[in-house]
Amino acid sequence: MSSINTPLVSVIIITYNSSRYVLETLESIKSQSWKYIELIISDDASKDNTVQLCRDWIKENRERFVESKIITVEMNTGISANCNRGLQATTGEWIKLIAGDDVLMNNCIADNLEYARRLPEASFIVSDMTEIDENSVPIDKKSINEGLAFLMSKSTTEEQLKAYSRWPEFLNTPTFFYRRELLNVIGYCNEKFKIYEDMVMIFKIIGAKVKIHYVNKPTVQYRIHANSASRNKSIDEIREREALDIFRMYQKKNLNVFNLIDLSVYYENWLRFKYKGLYKLKGISYLRKLSLFYWYLKLHGVKNY
Repeated sequence: MSSINTPLVSVIIITYNSSRYVLETLESIKSQSWKYIELIISDDASKDNTVQLCRDWIKENRERFVESKIITVEMNTGISANCNRGLQATTGEWIKLIAGDDVLMNNCIADNLEYARRLPEASFIVSDMTEIDENSVPIDKKSINEGLAFLMSKSTTEEQLKAYSRWPEFLNTPTFFYRRELLNVIGYCNEKFKIYEDMVMIFKIIGAKVKIHYVNKPTVQYRIHANSASRNKSIDEIREREALDIFRMYQKKNLNVFNLIDLSVYYENWLRFKYKGLYKLKGISYLRKLSLFYWYLKLHGVKNY
């Protein structure tokens, strides 16, 4: 089935207690203008009837897809492990991950593939998205992703890596679309991170000198509701600990303390984690010394690097 003109796209739905929204997600995949789709549902031990809903839906719609499958586990393992199970089951040339509460616009896959056709070097693509509420009503407020626009203004992977190391939380992650062969370069999701698997992926991609490409149109409807992982306050402590680990493992090494912007990012992160009892630094004097040394160099005409 897969060829240059009709590549197979693996769409992975990541579910956990998604019964309220998952049928709408499935219908949005069924309605894609692109026909060559492998559908994979990876469920992370839902306690509701998500899995049964998906099984019943697939039974009625199996002929729409080149292949369809459901992956289940007995114990909850977190987003990263759930993504990995889905990724490992793919056979398509392209991969589209989506949460079980979001919605693909009808031309989502076709728009991404058309971009890739025009720029064959593109292997990782992001796009715009629109927001919907719990009842699938579009949210009036039109949000402009200034961070994404800033990242896309960088012409090299080195510049993108620097920009993302300074401000890492601004990509429209539900819109990610990438070649399956990219997994051979960056590997699978780091299962140490239960929440921020997408942020780690971006660092690995840009770090491997793979450029991020951008489709300047909405392709996904992102649902805003109180129970989503991004808004679940019960996991705030886990979220903050993972953010600290990302700073230590991925951001910090790309920051130059003799650059004023980088130093401010370092300092802001230190304040953020220090006051939450996470970041233990031996006194503030270290950062003060760095700051004073920076200004000493500045006053004496030493340029940033």
